[in-house]
Amino acid sequence: MDTANLHFNNTIKNWDEAVPLGNGQLGCLIWDSSDKLRFTLDRSDLWDCSNPPENQKNFSYADIINSVKKKKKGNLYKKYDACYFRPTPTKLPAGKIILDLGVRENVESDLSFQRAEAVLKIGDITVKSFIHANESYGLIYVSKENIGIEIKNPKFGGKRKSPFESLFTGTVQSLKNIHYPAAKFSTENENGIKYQYFIQKTNDRYYGIVAGIKEYDGETLIAYTVAMDRNKDFISGAKKILEGALNKGYENALKEHLIWWNDYWRKSKISIPDKFIEKQWNFNNYLLASCSRKGNYPMPLQGLWTADNDSLPPWKGDYHHDLNTQMSYTSYLKANHTDEGECFIDYLLDLSEEASKFARTFYNADGLCLPSVMDIEGHALGGWCQYSLSPTNQLWLCCIMARHFYFTRDINLLKERIYPYMVQTGKFLFSILKKENGKYKLPLSTSPEIHDNTLKAFLTPNSNYDLSLMRAFCKDMTNLSSELGYDAESELWANRLNDFDELAVNNDNVLMLCSDESPYESHRHHSHCMSIYPLRTMKYDNQRNKEIIDATVKNLEKFGMNGWVGYSLGWMAQFYIIKGDGDKAFEMINTFYRYYCTDNGFHSNGDYRGITGTPQKCRLFTLEGNFLATDAVQEMLLYSEDDGIEVFPAIPDNWNDACFDGFLAYGGVQIGAKLENREITQIKLYATADTSVKFKKNDKYRYAFDLPETVQLKKGETITFSK
Repeated sequence: MDTANLHFNNTIKNWDEAVPLGNGQLGCLIWDSSDKLRFTLDRSDLWDCSNPPENQKNFSYADIINSVKKKKKGNLYKKYDACYFRPTPTKLPAGKIILDLGVRENVESDLSFQRAEAVLKIGDITVKSFIHANESYGLIYVSKENIGIEIKNPKFGGKRKSPFESLFTGTVQSLKNIHYPAAKFSTENENGIKYQYFIQKTNDRYYGIVAGIKEYDGETLIAYTVAMDRNKDFISGAKKILEGALNKGYENALKEHLIWWNDYWRKSKISIPDKFIEKQWNFNNYLLASCSRKGNYPMPLQGLWTADNDSLPPWKGDYHHDLNTQMSYTSYLKANHTDEGECFIDYLLDLSEEASKFARTFYNADGLCLPSVMDIEGHALGGWCQYSLSPTNQLWLCCIMARHFYFTRDINLLKERIYPYMVQTGKFLFSILKKENGKYKLPLSTSPEIHDNTLKAFLTPNSNYDLSLMRAFCKDMTNLSSELGYDAESELWANRLNDFDELAVNNDNVLMLCSDESPYESHRHHSHCMSIYPLRTMKYDNQRNKEIIDATVKNLEKFGMNGWVGYSLGWMAQFYIIKGDGDKAFEMINTFYRYYCTDNGFHSNGDYRGITGTPQKCRLFTLEGNFLATDAVQEMLLYSEDDGIEVFPAIPDNWNDACFDGFLAYGGVQIGAKLENREITQIKLYATADTSVKFKKNDKYRYAFDLPETVQLKKGETITFSK
C-alpha cells in the first residue's frame, strides 16, 4: 500500500470525499465528473459575523443562573439556544471553479501527501493542481486548451426572505437563509490573460473568486485566489498576484511549493506494520499542514473544506471550545509540527481584548474568558448554554497552552504571552467561584453534553468535568509560576489547588458525573473522564488510580457504543493506551478510520454506511475526530509526560516491528526509536533545549543496549542508544 498517496479509481461524486488541498489560508476540494469538474474553494477568514446573539438584551451569566434557579427552561431555550439557529454569524463557502473538459470519461484522482499536489487522469487528458504553500493562490494545469471554465458563487438567498425560511433551521441550514444582493460577474482580458471573477456583497464585506487563464501550445493554465475586503477594491490586487503566478508557470511555482512541504515532512515520520493506519497518520498530518498555518487563522470545524452542497456548513463551521478545537489541536505536538499548532495559540492570545470584554459583559467578572461556541472574531453564538457558555472550557484552552510550553520549552512565549493570559484567566475563574465548606464551587456546573440542553444538564457543582479542569489549571499555574521563578505565585496556586474537592468516584470505583450522579448510558462525550485524558492528571501509576481507571473504562464498555460518534472511538483508544492495552486501542482506531470516515479520510461523525451496527449514522464532516485518532496512533508509539518517557508503550501484541522518528517529547526533546523483531534496537534523542530525560523501561520487549534511568542533554545535543 502506498502510504503517502490518496487514490480514487473512479469519479468522485460527493464533496466530502473530494481531494483536499490547502495552505492555511486557501482550501480546495476537487471532485465531480469530467464535464463539470469542480474546484470547490474556501478561505479561512471568509465569515459573515453580522448579528451576533450576544447583542441581545440581558444576554448574561446572571440571567442563566436565575433561569436555572427558577426553572425557566423557555427563557434558556429562546434566548441562548434558539439564537444559534440564526443563519449568521457563520463560516461561508466561497464558491467554485467548474471545468468542462469536453469529454465524458471517468476521472481517476491521486493526491500526493508529500507534494501536496493532485493529479487527475481523464482519458488522455491530465489535470494537475496545487495551492502554493507560501502564496495566496492555487494553480490548475490542463493538458488541453479550449476547455469550458465557469466561476460560480454560492446559492445564497436573494434580498427577499422566503416564507419557508423558518423550516430550514438546525445543524445544517440552507444557503438561502442568508440574504445577499446578487453577485456581479465580469470577464476581462489584460496582458494576454483572461480574467473571470465575481464580486459578492455580504453583510459586512465584499469577496470574490478571481481566476486568470492562459492558453499556450495546446495547454491551459489557470491561477485562482479568493480575495476579500471591506470594499470592492480587491480585484486589482488579486489580478497582480495571479499574473505573477501565471508568468512564473506551473513547474517553477511547484518547485517553490515543494521546498516548504519537504521541510514539513522532515519533521517526523512513522513506520508500522499496519500500512492502512500508517497512511491515515500521514494523511491527517497532511490535513494539519493544509488547514492550520502560523500567521493564519486556526481550523474551525471543517478546516478549509466548507461543504459544497448548497448549505451552510454543519454547526455553521464555527469554533467549538467544548471539545472540537481542543481535540483538533491534540496531535501536533508529538508530531513535532509546532508552528501548525501555534497557529491556534496565537489566535487565542490575539483575542485577549475580546475575551476580556466577554468576561466583563457576560459574566460581570474580572480577567478574560472566551465564549465556548464562537465566530472567528470571538463573538458568542449561543447554542446549548450549558456548554456553549460554560466558563471552564476556557481552562481547557489554557491547558493546551501550558502543554505547548511543556513540549517546546519556549520560555519567551510563556513569559511574554501565555503566562499573562493564564493569569488573567485565573483572575476570571476566581471572580465567579464561591467557597462552600472551605471548597471552591461554581454557581452552575455541567458536563458536556450530558442530559443535552435540559435543566437536568445543570449538575450538582462541581461536576467532574469542571473539577478536572479547575484542578488541572491550578496545577499548571503552580508549575508555570515555578518555571518563571515566581515562587510566591506558585505557592498561591498550590494552596488554591488544595481548596478544590477531589474527583467524585462511586462505590464501584467509577468516575462520576458529579458527586451525586454516576454515568447512566452510552454517551458520545467522555467528559467525566477528562482527568484520564486529555488532561492526564490521573496517571496509571499507583494502585488506587489503576482501580479507578480500570473501573471507569469497564463501565464505558458496559454501556457500549450506541451513543458514540467518531471522536468517541479515538478518545476511548486513548484510555486503552493509558492502560497499556495496544490491542483494544488499535481496534478503536481501526474502527474509526474504516467506518467513521468518508472514502477520502474525513471524519463523518456517524457510521453512515451502517457497518458497525451503531445507531449513529449521520454524515457530518468535522475534523476533531481525525486528529484525536492521529494522536492515539502516536501515543501507542511514545509515552511522554512529566514522569518520563517510554517507547512503544501500547502497540498491538502482533506488531513485532515498528519505528518512529522526530517525535517531540515532554521537556523539549525530539526522539526516535526502532523496534525490530520485538527488540528495541535504537533510541535517538535530540535536545531543542537544555533538558533532562527520565526513561520508563518497557518490560514487554528486549533492549539491545543498556538503558539509563536518566539522561542530561544540552540544547543542540544528540545522543543515540543502539546495538
